[in-house]
Amino acid sequence: MKKILPWQKLDNAATIFPLMSGKHNQNNFRMQVTLSSPVDKAALEGAINNVLPRFEQYDVTLKGGFIWYRFERASSPVTVGDAEEWGMSPLPLFEKGGRTFRFNVQGCDIYADFFHAMGDGAGTGEFLKAVVFEYLKETGCPVEPEGRIITTSTPIDPGESEDAFHKYYKPLPLKDLEVKSMQGSKAFHIEGTRYEDHGTECVQYTLPSHEVVDLCHSLGCTVTEYLGAAFAMAVYDGMIRGKRKKTRAIQLFMPINLRRFFPSSTLKNFSLFSRVKIDTKTPPTMEGCIKIIHESLKRDTDKALLQKKICTTVRAEVLGVMQIIPRALKRLFLGFANLFFGKGKKTATFSNVGIVKLPESMRPYVTNIHYSLWPNSNSPYTAVVVSVWDSLNITFNKAIKENDIERALSARFAADKIKYAFSSRLWPGVKKKSAARG
Repeated sequence: MKKILPWQKLDNAATIFPLMSGKHNQNNFRMQVTLSSPVDKAALEGAINNVLPRFEQYDVTLKGGFIWYRFERASSPVTVGDAEEWGMSPLPLFEKGGRTFRFNVQGCDIYADFFHAMGDGAGTGEFLKAVVFEYLKETGCPVEPEGRIITTSTPIDPGESEDAFHKYYKPLPLKDLEVKSMQGSKAFHIEGTRYEDHGTECVQYTLPSHEVVDLCHSLGCTVTEYLGAAFAMAVYDGMIRGKRKKTRAIQLFMPINLRRFFPSSTLKNFSLFSRVKIDTKTPPTMEGCIKIIHESLKRDTDKALLQKKICTTVRAEVLGVMQIIPRALKRLFLGFANLFFGKGKKTATFSNVGIVKLPESMRPYVTNIHYSLWPNSNSPYTAVVVSVWDSLNITFNKAIKENDIERALSARFAADKIKYAFSSRLWPGVKKKSAARG
């Protein structure tokens, strides 16, 4: 087994997240697993702590160094909290011993919150699958990995902890870097009445996967293209049509899993994004949005272009001056943070994670899965799609009270004769004082 180090560097993509994060503005995402029976909190704690040694790169806390942040080995076991108490409170990233993830439960639901510096959804998703598998096994469920779970006995692949951005980095002349295309331009910004105390409303749609796939086949598009276009049209119909005469273009950030193009088993971050720009000078159409998303994704998944973007992101980190600027000063004038992800450069993130592949033996015990991104001050609306079994789930996390976008999207599904189940829940953004005393 690989030697466990007392500390580790953050991967290339991760270096930016602590510098952009604060107490109430963190780059976090949530994975929700719904089981067929109420969750045993003690058994889940045991499963997490049994699995963590296999995923030792996640058994860490965040520590500020003089130049960069780093991860240090955590010294205490993981405890599981109550979702009702914690809501979507910030993670204790900058507290002594504070972990970069958190597990809470309520009823049949497991809520796992991750700081993006740990890894992307593909990597942390493997960790969560392993935890749920271990939990089911320890509670007496007859489950088998079936080649789809990293178990505690699965040999460690050294590639799991590699920084794939550095692995595929090739120095390029400055003139060949993709700074301008990654920088983008100002976009239409969703605005509304903010929830008090940084609260977040979680809106979830569940659609039959086969119905959505059949519709997409009839339209000649992919599920990502259809749902991305439906969301863009909902933003336009709910926030712009008949309300504003002149607006900037709707710009969606759509993540691209680089493992599809550059082979890697890394559990760290290894993704970029496509910037989908939909002009609003004239009213867009559903068909037009599908075409724009298709062309944008085709353009931005060209391997040569992706190679240049990898080189651009790594070049920003390895630039000589970045290796001597103190971390505290980086927070003040780290240009590439706002350059790529600054306020006004996107309308929302729209991510289709795809299908979560679980063993068939887990089907009786795992009924559904939802993924979501936390909203922040720059982007009060996020949308994530994930599928499991025959359920296609769309989760919006939003920091505003207005529901015009959801109403427009619901009307779209009704017009397209897609059945859906809808739910909404308001999560408090600040942990209750009574819970803090525990």
